[in-house]
Amino acid sequence: MTRHVLAGLRPTPLSAYLAGLGLFRVLGEQADPEVTACWSDDGLVLDTTVPELSGWLVDRYVPTPVLSPWNEGSGFGVKDKTPKQALDALVAHPSPRLDAFRAAVVTATLVGERSRSQGWTKERTIRQFRNRAPDALLPWIDATVVLVGDQSYFPPLLGSGGNDGRLEFSTSFHQRLLEVLGVTPVQVDRSGALAQDVLTGQEVVPLSRASAGQFDPLSAGGPNSSPFGAAEAIVNPWAFVLMVEGALFFASTAVRRHQHQVGRAAIPFTVAATPDGSTSGAAGEVSRGEIWAPLWERPFSLPETLQLFSDARAAWRGRPARRAVEFYAATRSLGVARGVDAFARFGLHQRNGLAHVAVPLDRVRVVDRPEVRLAARLEDWVSWVRRGSGTGSVGERLRRFDTAHLAYVRDGGALPLARLLASVTDLEQAVGRSGRTRDAVPVRTPPPAGEFLQVLTAASRAELRIAVGIASAATAAPRQEARTMRHLLLPVDPHPRWRASSVVPGFGLRPLRHVLTDVLLWRSRTAVDEPSEQTFRGSPTFRRGIRVPLLDLHAFATLGRLDDDALDLWLRACLALRWDGVEHTWADPDEPVVPIATLGLLHPLADGIAPPRRTQGDVPRWALSPDWPARLAAGHIPAVHAEAVRRLRQAGWHAVPAPAQIPFDGHALAAALVPRCRQPQRLLRRYFGAPIASDEPRESAHAPELLKETL
Repeated sequence: MTRHVLAGLRPTPLSAYLAGLGLFRVLGEQADPEVTACWSDDGLVLDTTVPELSGWLVDRYVPTPVLSPWNEGSGFGVKDKTPKQALDALVAHPSPRLDAFRAAVVTATLVGERSRSQGWTKERTIRQFRNRAPDALLPWIDATVVLVGDQSYFPPLLGSGGNDGRLEFSTSFHQRLLEVLGVTPVQVDRSGALAQDVLTGQEVVPLSRASAGQFDPLSAGGPNSSPFGAAEAIVNPWAFVLMVEGALFFASTAVRRHQHQVGRAAIPFTVAATPDGSTSGAAGEVSRGEIWAPLWERPFSLPETLQLFSDARAAWRGRPARRAVEFYAATRSLGVARGVDAFARFGLHQRNGLAHVAVPLDRVRVVDRPEVRLAARLEDWVSWVRRGSGTGSVGERLRRFDTAHLAYVRDGGALPLARLLASVTDLEQAVGRSGRTRDAVPVRTPPPAGEFLQVLTAASRAELRIAVGIASAATAAPRQEARTMRHLLLPVDPHPRWRASSVVPGFGLRPLRHVLTDVLLWRSRTAVDEPSEQTFRGSPTFRRGIRVPLLDLHAFATLGRLDDDALDLWLRACLALRWDGVEHTWADPDEPVVPIATLGLLHPLADGIAPPRRTQGDVPRWALSPDWPARLAAGHIPAVHAEAVRRLRQAGWHAVPAPAQIPFDGHALAAALVPRCRQPQRLLRRYFGAPIASDEPRESAHAPELLKETL
């Protein structure tokens, strides 16, 4: 066995990848059944008994018949003068290596004549040709078109049935064969040098002035392709011949994969195009689709490789991948064939005028990332929205979801997951505002937050902790009637059903702290009607929810301390989830924060502070006064602070008086009272208050001095 490392046959461009597959296939079928191939950083690696590959190509290679009598310009039409000349020259060629080709031409000529005389459609011509064609022709036919019932599917790899606009691939294949199947010594020497250039990646011999089609953008020529204007298209004839041979690996068959896709044409490793996941993508550009070329680093035999392309396994949620995002998800969830290490992603986009080119988009490693499976829990409802008659706003939000969706399944991680969840919340808001879409789309049932939170907590940010506290806040009513923050900020009811508007309007339109102030106002009005085992004098904040470290809430109440854009992102992400039954305890933050005296007094009351132990009987807990949220929003912070001091005194605490100047925003203070606070009395005990002695009258209590380092 000889090991050949072929630097000229690499995964990119697509023409080089296909040429590598083509060389592998013809070697295995015609010279060495034991040949193996794998991909490395240095190029395609072949282990074979053939010691000299370029010489074997020149002397021994037998071309696969490639004929397309259904196409104009294929050599079988009345006006196909130049293509017919190339076809006739091949038929007249003295080499016995073209015997199978000559036999196939007889069948193609017969079918072409009958098609013209009887006026057959393209689909019928292909069907009749396939029924009569010798076996050697079937790989080419199946690689160019698949007929299912009365419908035809054209795999995008070979254009629209073996042609790319005016470029007819079979005719180009015939013309390139005439160049490499030399007759004279000079022609044979040139063919050998061209073959050596293909294998080594060099360009010693001048290339032919011809087009490689969509497979090699750098050699396609056209306007602005040269410093001097428009360059001519050039191609190595052996590269084109081997490229067509390699494209036959992508021969398609109509299969019944899963009952929901009965009759669908199964095109190996081919999905619908998307502009996401690449720096050159643009929404709305014309594209035929995407090719995901499999790469393997362990040597595969030819039968193993043929089986790989025959199965073309790329499954997400038990279904074959049909879009790029599903293919990414398959590579992250053990949904591809074992042994495949990576994929080269190509987009067949319209970039050069009306011409399509194979644009390299990404190199995707196959990596198991279990957290990517979380995306599956968000997809079903979005599919309902796609089927609904959406407005422009809904379409824009769908586009943002698609971008975030692909980014998460490709990269994983806390921040991409937050962007994905936030895009779902944005889409819910857009659907809720569109009456037409709202009537066609059911209310989304959010997934439980537990597993999502395990991924999100990797961010370890105050903004995340506050967002979780806000989103998880809920009333203490039974689950069917409990209102969560989703039911206040989004246009949905607990039942579930859509609302014409949200209970607390303005989320996403007004400053977040102003919206949360209105949430606290709503809570102050409704807390008295909430069933509870404990009674209160006043209105406590929400009775359910994950508690937030108190210093995070003091940072939240200090304008400019936190990243408001990040907080908005994390909150929109958390609102996409269901938080009932989720328990989590945050570690104390490391960031130093100067506590706020007023907030330090209000948090114990928001949680409900118990009266002194000497009080007999079931005495209500002291809570916030119902009018405080409105007064805080109006800027009456000193007055609220003074009333809080009096309430705490009734609850058995000395508290610091209000300073003359309180340089804080009332909306920020009110917003910081919405999420539940962990250890709400901690700052009261440490800085802002002291328990009243049991023998000291509460009316004569004196507040401790305000510490210099606090406000």
